[in-house]
Amino acid sequence: MNYQRFFEEAIDQLHAERRYRVFADLERIAGKFPRAIWRANGRAEEITVWCS
Repeated sequence: MNYQRFFEEAIDQLHAERRYRVFADLERIAGKFPRAIWRANGRAEEITVWCS
């Protein structure tokens, strides 16, 4: 069995069904709830987290 192909096809299927999840890269700031640091594309920005 070609496991590489099996998992690539499974992930492709999730993408096709729009069920593939991508999580935001957040860093919680101790003592500053609900503030967090959002990191994307080599930059960081302080944001407010409105949900868990």
